[in-house]
Amino acid sequence: MIKTKLSKRIISSLITGLLIGVCVAVIDRGANPLIGFFTSALITAICIFALQFFTSKIGGNRQLAIAVILAFFLRLLIGILLFILLPAHGYDEPYSNHGYLYLDAFRRDTDAWQLAQSGAPIITAFQEEFSTDQYGGLLSLSAIIYRYLSPDSHRPLLILILTSFLYALGLPFFWSAVKHRWTEKIATIGVWILALYPESIILGASQMREPILIGLSAITFWGVTIWDKSRKKSLLAIIISTTAMVFISSKAAIAIFTAIAIWFWLDHILQRSSKLVRIGSLALLIIILMAGILMGWNWLVDSSKWDLLLMESASGRIQWELELVGEKFQVPFIVTYGLAQPVLPATIVYPGIAITRTIAIFRALGWYLLVPMMISGFLLIWKVKKQKEKHVLILFFIIIAVWTIISSARAGGDQWDNPRYRSVFLVWMAFAAGWAWVETTTNHSLWLWRFLIIEIIYTGFFIQWYLSRYYGLFKRMDFWPMIKLLLAIGMFVIVGGLIFDIIHQKLNAKKQ
Repeated sequence: MIKTKLSKRIISSLITGLLIGVCVAVIDRGANPLIGFFTSALITAICIFALQFFTSKIGGNRQLAIAVILAFFLRLLIGILLFILLPAHGYDEPYSNHGYLYLDAFRRDTDAWQLAQSGAPIITAFQEEFSTDQYGGLLSLSAIIYRYLSPDSHRPLLILILTSFLYALGLPFFWSAVKHRWTEKIATIGVWILALYPESIILGASQMREPILIGLSAITFWGVTIWDKSRKKSLLAIIISTTAMVFISSKAAIAIFTAIAIWFWLDHILQRSSKLVRIGSLALLIIILMAGILMGWNWLVDSSKWDLLLMESASGRIQWELELVGEKFQVPFIVTYGLAQPVLPATIVYPGIAITRTIAIFRALGWYLLVPMMISGFLLIWKVKKQKEKHVLILFFIIIAVWTIISSARAGGDQWDNPRYRSVFLVWMAFAAGWAWVETTTNHSLWLWRFLIIEIIYTGFFIQWYLSRYYGLFKRMDFWPMIKLLLAIGMFVIVGGLIFDIIHQKLNAKKQ
């Protein structure tokens, strides 16, 4: 039986590898198509086998296996599709003409190829001369692949196989963690959110560091949950994944490790240790927090100011909107604007080429569906009876909120950087949304639907506003009166919902 399963995995991995190898050989031929074929076939076969192995080893079911493989192929195939379509149908920019969706990816990957061809030590990637990757991890990894596996030509599709794989690798660990710590139902919903969330698909379909960070953070997530079961595995998972994250992005690694440390303290130390150990661990936790704040504060402030300046100077639309809100509210406006990015009404209405508009709408829909689930989930936390459980859930929602705001401040309201920065904590978001959905359906809560109603109303108003702005189709309402009206509508729905719930609870109490 075991041999049969192993044989099936090997055969399916080889077949998949050969198919992807043919695709790469045809699409990204290079000087020697055979090298592209064999290299991509080998990498893909190893990746598929590894995904099947870890999914089985973790105790996953058929649904998890489908989600993991789908997550891998969605990102890889969309990445290949973008590589083909962007040069012909994207904007006439160097990165787009070379099949890249992100300028950062283009610059870093080009540097990786140059490093691979230069003959210089790979460790050169960690030196300052390569400003396209301030951390050096992804650049060095890409350079290794190009130097030793694709020496004849620069093949960006090979890196897409890697980013798709490392993202998908996190799914079985996430599923196992949530199933072990909470329930299989929450785990399954969370995994599907991770597999299908639009922003993660677009990032995974690009040569970016975020898919790798998300996959590794899922492993650290798993490491915390198995502490009681196997401390050795727990420590290995946390140490190895965190160390790998440091090479990819030290700042993201610090943020994730801080979140993990606080959660670990709540889950495994706070209520189980002596008073002395609790005090000592709390002191250590405070030191870690303070160190993280001190290390990141100046960078955050300086980079935020710079990005805000770039945002304001580069976008005529932003300049016009900043004039509407006035100088006093410019920073809060841009941060709030970043929280809403990609802005769904703008992506629907704003004129642009078809491929980028489609991607923008796809990304925006994902965020606009995820947010109401997380907000409604936060309201449902207060009904949780177990104090330890409540504290962990509150922590998760605080982590999500704080990181989302930091990402917005860091990116200056940019429609590309905001979503990718906040996606670093997508594992926590997927869990929060999955938990919220289960609680909503179990308790027949109406809050998710109320927030969706508010969001639909707001989106409708802003679609009309943008239509009048760009096409002059309707009379445009003044900005501040419209904001006041929308706030009033939102308060009406929320207060009305609270009154309805109170009356409903009292009527149920009388019946009992």
